[in-house]
Amino acid sequence: MPPPPDGYSTGQAPLRGSRPKEVEISFWLWIATFVLGVVGSIIAYNQVRAETIDRALAQNPAVDQSTVESVTTAAFVIGIVVGLLVVAAELVFMFLMRGGRNWARIVLAVLGGVGVLFGLMGLAIGMGSGIGVLQLLLLIGAIVTMFLPASNAWFQPRRPEF
Repeated sequence: MPPPPDGYSTGQAPLRGSRPKEVEISFWLWIATFVLGVVGSIIAYNQVRAETIDRALAQNPAVDQSTVESVTTAAFVIGIVVGLLVVAAELVFMFLMRGGRNWARIVLAVLGGVGVLFGLMGLAIGMGSGIGVLQLLLLIGAIVTMFLPASNAWFQPRRPEF
């Protein structure tokens, strides 16, 4: 007996059809936001590290400079490791969203919303840069395109009709 066309009696979900262009656009906007974030972090790392060391030495001139540099470097390495774990998770969510996982879309929307909030706060206090503004705009576009009507329809769960 051939399996039913909906695929449910075999334990498989029916095919979704082709991915809407809105989902594909959202995916690539997420990737662009991700790349800009990594580039911005690499650029900012040395500057922020140097400023942190200078500030610590100015507040405590009696402290050995090599000790301050070692502690600062250790703190930055821990931050980088945590950041890389977050980045790896975010990449996984991007690919899962692209594959049609609605829960991954929701996770990205929440993470993206937090990113937009921090980006707007940074702009409000004058800490925005050209890259930061571009990243913020790409992030907003990535979130919006995940929830356009064609995207919403594609993320809907497939249930058998009785």
